[in-house]
Amino acid sequence: MNSATKIQIARGTLSLLVVVASIFLLGVVVLVVCAGLQIDPFRETTTSVLLAAFMGLIGVAVVLVLLNVATNISLIADVQTKALLVEPVQGTLGKWLWIATAIAILAVGLILAGTYLSKERYVKVVRAQADEVLRENGGALEEISQLLTSGKPDDFKRVARIEQYLEEQRSGLPQLSIIFQGKFNERPTFYSVYGAGYFADEKTEYVPPYFSCTPKQDCEYLKQFFSGEKVDALEKYHLRDDQFYIYIPYVGKGSRYVLLFQRQNRYGKFGS
Repeated sequence: MNSATKIQIARGTLSLLVVVASIFLLGVVVLVVCAGLQIDPFRETTTSVLLAAFMGLIGVAVVLVLLNVATNISLIADVQTKALLVEPVQGTLGKWLWIATAIAILAVGLILAGTYLSKERYVKVVRAQADEVLRENGGALEEISQLLTSGKPDDFKRVARIEQYLEEQRSGLPQLSIIFQGKFNERPTFYSVYGAGYFADEKTEYVPPYFSCTPKQDCEYLKQFFSGEKVDALEKYHLRDDQFYIYIPYVGKGSRYVLLFQRQNRYGKFGS
């Protein structure tokens, strides 16, 4: 192998190493942004693919380093009487930095925009499925309204059964809870009913837990609804994590309550 070919191999491997290093740096920027902002743009499958790609890049980088070192040692051995003078190209490093910065900004923008659009689409799909299930089960919704007026443990168990039935009507529906208003020490209090607590033990009395709302968000919404005001469905999600909430109010002949569809996705979470 002549020196010209070795020089081409050395330059080519060095260029590829620069590209691989740039990809690694961009990946680090993405990880830092996702961990710092606590956003979760990737699901389990996507995360596995990305990890496999990074492992592959590590293998490629190792091969390029070995090849580059071998060709450079061979060139040094070939050149015994004459030094190789290489003039540096002015501005090359600066151009690489500007390009890497621009790509990093673009990647961050794509992550944020993709996360936002993905959450918007998911909420719309869940809302459409929930509305369809509720339209098909008007009798069950009215039965819940009647059962909540009694406050008996057996009636709460029946509500839990109906709630689980509604939740399992579509495979894409997230967890469903029934929020209703009661009293504690003569003060209005929010309670929730969901099936998981009941099905653990058939003989244990089902005591609905308190529902913890968030001030200036669903607390005001629930207060308005249970005070008799007419409200629309409330949809919200958190961009920094993967939580979705859809509050659908229902006014029955016996009582009024809210159906809460919620989901927290932990797949592919960075920093956990």
